[in-house]
Amino acid sequence: MSNLIQHFFERQDPYDVVIYMTPDLASAFITECNTHNRKLVDAHVERLSREMKAGRWLLTHQGIAFTVNRVLLDGQHRLWAVVMSEVTVPMRVFFNESPDSLAAIDAIRARTNDEIISLAGGMGTVTRSELATLRAVLGGLGNYNRMTPGEESQILARHRKAILFAHELLPTARYRGVATAITRGVLARASYSADAGKLQHFADVLQSGVAPNDDDQPITLLLKFLIGTGHSRRGRPEVREQYGKTERALSAYLAGEQLNKLYATTVELFPLPDEGNRPRSQP
Repeated sequence: MSNLIQHFFERQDPYDVVIYMTPDLASAFITECNTHNRKLVDAHVERLSREMKAGRWLLTHQGIAFTVNRVLLDGQHRLWAVVMSEVTVPMRVFFNESPDSLAAIDAIRARTNDEIISLAGGMGTVTRSELATLRAVLGGLGNYNRMTPGEESQILARHRKAILFAHELLPTARYRGVATAITRGVLARASYSADAGKLQHFADVLQSGVAPNDDDQPITLLLKFLIGTGHSRRGRPEVREQYGKTERALSAYLAGEQLNKLYATTVELFPLPDEGNRPRSQP
């Protein structure tokens, strides 16, 4: 075992210590001690690495653990993230743990991002539904890349007013498949540029199924589509189609346009303020 980590294993009793984990030290622990572990999840390593680079990594009671046999028991993703980020961060490290403790590690349900953001404070209670709408806003016609709680918290802070407004417009609906994160995501995006009263009417027609005006024709086309797919499986292609058709119907309604048939737009029609007017198209 290299001199870089040898001294940590000289004691025989269980103990823990806070270590400023450098990339070299993390690499040594991985190379010499990570002999029996679960499959590495690259996406999780990348998320942790982004937190470290952004300066959001915090020292907590959770950390790295090694068995009495010097085998890495827990923390391979954290160590790989240090190597990838090339950033030194503080970590609590436990040595000489019993191998039997593996059965208790990660056995409890992990906190979800909405729970973590709510517990962190600053924005009150953040619901899972709000984050689902945020992800629909960010995914749009493309793909949503899973984010860390810190990343989602920062973006939510910028767009929460729009997201809460969309939830107020469309809290529920008479038909299944209508009041979804996708529909609310489009409404949240449109709130930055469209008249609030027209958005309210658009949502009211979707919610009630009643279209009192001739100008509501694009909304009724969308409603028919949403009802027809309300019980369908929603993979990424189906999500893009629903998002694209919702944007197209809303755009037509706002412009007073009648549609012979509802097609999904392939270009973002309601860019966010920080996106400017640059078109976002479906890949």
